[in-house]
Amino acid sequence: MNQPVAQIENVNAVAFDNKRWQEELRQLGSLEKCRFPASSEIEIGGTQELATITMKKKGLNANMQSDPAAFEAWALALLIHCRVKSVQISVDPEAVDVDTKGGHYQRFLYRLTRFSELFPGQVIAKLPAAPSRALDAQSGRFFNQSDPRSELTEADFRERMKAASLPKKSENGLELALEISKAFKSRFRLDKVMRQWPVGLFDGEVKRGREIFTRGKSAIDLIGVRGDTLVLFELKKAGNRKVGAVSELLFYASVMRDAIGASPIFKFLSSEASDNCAIGPEDILHCSKICAVSLAPNFHPLIEEPQMFAVLNSAMKRLYSDRPISFETATITDYPKDENGDFKFSDDQSKN
Repeated sequence: MNQPVAQIENVNAVAFDNKRWQEELRQLGSLEKCRFPASSEIEIGGTQELATITMKKKGLNANMQSDPAAFEAWALALLIHCRVKSVQISVDPEAVDVDTKGGHYQRFLYRLTRFSELFPGQVIAKLPAAPSRALDAQSGRFFNQSDPRSELTEADFRERMKAASLPKKSENGLELALEISKAFKSRFRLDKVMRQWPVGLFDGEVKRGREIFTRGKSAIDLIGVRGDTLVLFELKKAGNRKVGAVSELLFYASVMRDAIGASPIFKFLSSEASDNCAIGPEDILHCSKICAVSLAPNFHPLIEEPQMFAVLNSAMKRLYSDRPISFETATITDYPKDENGDFKFSDDQSKN
């Protein structure tokens, strides 16, 4: 009876690397084709007692959805599927020339802080000496807001649906069509919907040189309002099955939660919507709940596996009794056939 215990202890003491963790992950049949990124991009080591994730320069400067940057998704894979007790996340000391004031790096510091708060004792953030500027209460932190948009015509509606019906689809084109889709609005019971909600964060005032997070095209794909619930969508087209969609949703849900409630730490310069924008800050400020949806025709195996969002939802419920956040997936099952067509979606796949 003592031999199996000894074997388990030996296994826990074994030092893993990216390839060995990948072998461990693939023992679950539904994940047999999953791949961890290369150690040169993001180093994953340690043991089942304490796994380690070391962020490299590439991941610190990369888009959140990319494999080298998506530390939240890889940490969850270790905790859920590789029988890891805790994960320590740190920065490679050799990544010395990373711009520590840059938007990607500051977004990383914010993400790591919020992620470690979700899993106390399980996710250990080994933060650099310089704190997150986004979480520095000494200054005001403001979002940039949508520019005015052109009023849509009947021809615009037809053009958007026609583009979404073509064999070659872009995510931008799908966003444009979903924004005006009656089926999309009905499926998610949305009172209002709008594409490309900006999440650039600035120190003190919204102007060049005062950026905290990345600016420019940094935006949530689609947002909607359903009663007192703010619904965030991370959209992927067919073939884009990045596990980093989890990291993106976590970030967007976190920054929006930090913008609502009685004492928001992120603020808007104005509460009014810009011209021809269906949603304005005042709509968001009236919300008290957030639902984050991964929307695609197909998903990365780690997102398809039900435990990913189930674990996240459980952690959210433990931490956030006010302004709760929930995660779910929804599948696009069909596209418009022509300019008069519309989308079809799966039934609710909530992981609550």
